[in-house]
Amino acid sequence: MQQGETVGEHIAHWRKVRGLTQHQLAARANVSRSMLAQVETGKASASTVWVGAIANALRVDASRLYGTGQEPEPLADVLPVLRRALAATDPLNPDSEPAPFDELRRLSAKVARWRIDARYRRIADVLPDLVDSLLVAGDRTGRPAYAMLTGAYRAANTVAHKFGYTDLSLTATERMEWAATRSGDPLLLATTHYVKAASMARIGASAHALRLLNRSMSDIEPLVEDDVTAAAVYSILHMRAGTIAAATGDADTSRGHLEAAERLAPQIGDRVVYGSPVGPANVRLYQLCAEVDLGEPGRAVDIAKGTRLPQGMAAERQAYFWVDAARAHLLNGDPDSAIGALLESRLAAPEHFRSSPAVKNAIRTTAQQQRRANDSLRSLANAAGIED
Repeated sequence: MQQGETVGEHIAHWRKVRGLTQHQLAARANVSRSMLAQVETGKASASTVWVGAIANALRVDASRLYGTGQEPEPLADVLPVLRRALAATDPLNPDSEPAPFDELRRLSAKVARWRIDARYRRIADVLPDLVDSLLVAGDRTGRPAYAMLTGAYRAANTVAHKFGYTDLSLTATERMEWAATRSGDPLLLATTHYVKAASMARIGASAHALRLLNRSMSDIEPLVEDDVTAAAVYSILHMRAGTIAAATGDADTSRGHLEAAERLAPQIGDRVVYGSPVGPANVRLYQLCAEVDLGEPGRAVDIAKGTRLPQGMAAERQAYFWVDAARAHLLNGDPDSAIGALLESRLAAPEHFRSSPAVKNAIRTTAQQQRRANDSLRSLANAAGIED
């Protein structure tokens, strides 16, 4: 494996270019100085939200910190697909006859499933035509079509984010919000804010993201007591706020949000609501991510070791769990256990594994800690598209 490519080394380079000490950069980014030091020295692997805060403070695009800049070869044609799908909110041919509504409903359900199972190629194959058909259907049938269109735009956001197209990810969330507003469903709109907040936080706009989440929680709070679906949406807003607060080093706010989600989880159960996994297991996944970003290896490893993923959990969520488990083991100075977790992540969602910058960073950090890459680590690097 090539060395000298970790996010931490890129951060240290740009920090010195900007003439900043670790204390100064940590203060600008509103992150823990201790966590910054551990990331720079290869003792920890940061989340995308944490890296976004650092990139914003350094006034560089996050892609520079990941060392990326080229489209992933197997899906290099994704970019024009996304651009076409997100180009406008007017249908390409408003006079065309859309596909039968039941057919659009079935395809929309498939796209939603492909998204949470990390089947990005399948999404790319159908997305532009689906969006255009739903735009026409929206003009004809109104709210139900706009609800499905929100899901199509969410799939576009997922693919854009996974392949590092930050601007298109932000555009997709704006399109989501536009369509969700027209759906007339306040819970769908709140779910859109859950997605949008993540996109905002990844470019360093964490304060704005937290305000959006808090406003959205206030909007739907009156529905929570009598509606378990509203409680599920309310819980994912808390989970998102918890991880964003953790990336800014605010442990009390982070744990407060995650404890609120944990209290709601038993009545919700492990399932998917509005395209998002919810329930007790999912709360633990967010707690794991938060504790790693807070620089708490003991808490993080305990969560990782004590979590049992429910049967049938979405492949994408499984992949996130195992990457965060790897980050926990790296923070704990245990690269061998990190390799085991990364192997599980690859098995859960191969397309996600190859495309994710967080995966690549975890592999490079593992190599830095292990010093001599073994066959398992080389295999992981090859699967993630990292050159030997």
